[in-house]
Amino acid sequence: MEGIDLKHYHDEECDHHLLVETYAGHDKTDSKEELMKMPQQKLFEVLSSGTVKGETLIDLTIAPAFGHLMVAADFFKEIFILDSSDSSLKETEKWLNKEPGAVDWSHAAHISCEIKGVRRDSCQEEHSSSISREHLKAEEEKVRRIVKRCLKWDPTNDNPLGSIVLPQADCAVSIYYFDGACKDHESYRNSFKKFLSLVKVGGHVILFALFNGTYYTIGDHRFSMLNYNEQFVKEVLQDNGFTTVICEVYESKLNTDLVDYKQTEYIVARMEREI
Repeated sequence: MEGIDLKHYHDEECDHHLLVETYAGHDKTDSKEELMKMPQQKLFEVLSSGTVKGETLIDLTIAPAFGHLMVAADFFKEIFILDSSDSSLKETEKWLNKEPGAVDWSHAAHISCEIKGVRRDSCQEEHSSSISREHLKAEEEKVRRIVKRCLKWDPTNDNPLGSIVLPQADCAVSIYYFDGACKDHESYRNSFKKFLSLVKVGGHVILFALFNGTYYTIGDHRFSMLNYNEQFVKEVLQDNGFTTVICEVYESKLNTDLVDYKQTEYIVARMEREI
C-alpha cells in the first residue's frame, strides 16, 4: 500500500453504517463468519465456562456492533459502550433507540440464538431456521435493557472519559477497535493501556484482533490498519499487569481485496496487579 494516502477511522469519510454492511451484513457470508460469528462463539464459550464472570462489562469495539453484546448480555448486569468516533456513537444510539435507518442486526441475533441453542439443547443445525421472531427480538431487547450508557472515548486525553468515572469493570471487551483506530505502535500502547486501566484486579480483558494488515475498505475509500502481531499484544498486556489465559490465532480464510490482514486473534487475559 505504499504511495497510497489511506484514510483513518476518525476521518469524516468513515461511514460506520457502511462499514458494518460491508463486513458483517446479512449477505456477507465469508467475512460475517470470520469477523462477527467467531467473536460471538468464542465469547459464549469463555463466559459460559465461568472463566470470565462478573457484573460490569465495558465494550470498545470498532463501528456500532451488537452481535457480541447479545451474548454478553446473558452474563452481565450492566454494559457500558465506548467509542472514539462521534459518527459511530451516533449509529450506536440510533440502534439502541430503534430509530429509522439504524443498522439491522437481526442476523446477529439469529447467530446468537444458534450458538446458545446448539450448546444448550444439542439442536441440529438444520433446525436453526425455526428460531422464532420473538426469540430474535428478545435477543436485541435484552441488549437495549442492559446497556447503561454510550460514552465518548478520547485516548488522546489523560482521562479518555473526561469527568465521567465508571465503576472498574469485571470484564472489558474490544473487537478490532485498536486495529483501525491506532496509527502506530506507540499510540496502540498508550490507548490500550488506558483501556486496560478500566479493569479491576482479578478482572479480564477479552480482545479480538487482526494481525499483519495494512488497510481495509469502506465504499470508495481505503483506511489504515495497524500492522502488528501476537508477540506485541502479549508484551503490552504483560507490561500492564495482565497474564494471558487464552490465546488463539487463526489464519484468515477471506479471499478479497477489501482488506489485507493475514490472521485473527482471540485472547483472554487476567489483571493480576495494578501498574
